Amino acid sequence: MRTKLILISVLLSSCSYLHTPVLTPYKMDIRQGNFITPEMRDKLKFGMSRQQVRYVMGTPMISDAFHGNRWDYVYRLEHRSEIVEKQRLTLLFDGDRLVRIDDGKTVQTAPPEALVPVAAEASKPEVKADPAAEVLNSVQGWAAAWSDKNARNYLAAYTPDFAPQGMTHDAWEKQRVERISKPKVIEVVLDNASVTVQDDSHATASFTQSYRSDAYHDQMEKTLHLVRQSDHWLIAEELAGKAVKTRAVAKVGKPAAGAQPVGGDEAAVRDAVKHWAEVWSARDAEKYLASYADGFKPSGMSKAAWEAQRKERIGKAASIAVEVSDLNVKLRDASHAGATFKQGYRSDTHQDEMRKTLQLEKVGDAWLIVSEQAAR
Repeated sequence: MRTKLILISVLLSSCSYLHTPVLTPYKMDIRQGNFITPEMRDKLKFGMSRQQVRYVMGTPMISDAFHGNRWDYVYRLEHRSEIVEKQRLTLLFDGDRLVRIDDGKTVQTAPPEALVPVAAEASKPEVKADPAAEVLNSVQGWAAAWSDKNARNYLAAYTPDFAPQGMTHDAWEKQRVERISKPKVIEVVLDNASVTVQDDSHATASFTQSYRSDAYHDQMEKTLHLVRQSDHWLIAEELAGKAVKTRAVAKVGKPAAGAQPVGGDEAAVRDAVKHWAEVWSARDAEKYLASYADGFKPSGMSKAAWEAQRKERIGKAASIAVEVSDLNVKLRDASHAGATFKQGYRSDTHQDEMRKTLQLEKVGDAWLIVSEQAAR
């Protein structure tokens, strides 16, 4: 009897062990590559340039060094170590033109008329390209290269002699490469873009630029002056700030002489204060100092000594961010105004917050700072 009881106990314990639940580790979903939406696919058109394709699709995951005319966009979703979704889109180029689209199910090839040799095309009536569209494509390609952290293509968007005030072209290139390579992520978005073509080789593009990286973000109005060189529209001058945009439009003869900004003098004063803060944040000492009137007198030093001090402090900082809030403007008469606001200053070595009052005077069409008072 005792032997039977022992045998039954052993069998029951064995069954209990066999039904013990087994814990398995959690496995995350893994997404790799370029996810392609139907909207992106529909925007692809034969004859598009590489730059235009990159703007629509992004940078391809696979770019074969031995087959430079082939781009592969690959995507896959892995769920619990099993591939549950795969996409592959192969694009082929003839020179700089898209001529073949292969999504793994269907293959589309550009029609023969899209591949007619240049000599044969010469006999056809010339279809003149829209220069404004070409300028806009160049500007969008510049922003895409910046977002891709592709310093080579970003710098190629500028003329060989481009250089901002106070800096040589070589020094500027070195600075831009450093600033593009340092962040882990960069995103540049352009909104409300408008293009004005002055002639066959000169154009202006104005837009709102939103910049975001893992360490910094801002938004500003920007104007680019472009020139056509070797069939490419290149940036010859770059101006930042709302007030700069107004001046740039006047330069190409849009508004009548003496025209006031939208919103009257009060809006113009607000724009002048915001522009002063934006160029300070951009570490552009020349434009920052240009916001002050010739008669500006700093406290306790000459204007020349003050300008030298400001250039040194702005040039020394690796980064500067100036925020203006609670801005209140009062017009005393047609040529004099006061602006009071809360100023937040942050650099790589110092940060503070204070109340500030600027007295401004209208000189020509510009509102310039004639005095500056600060209070903690």
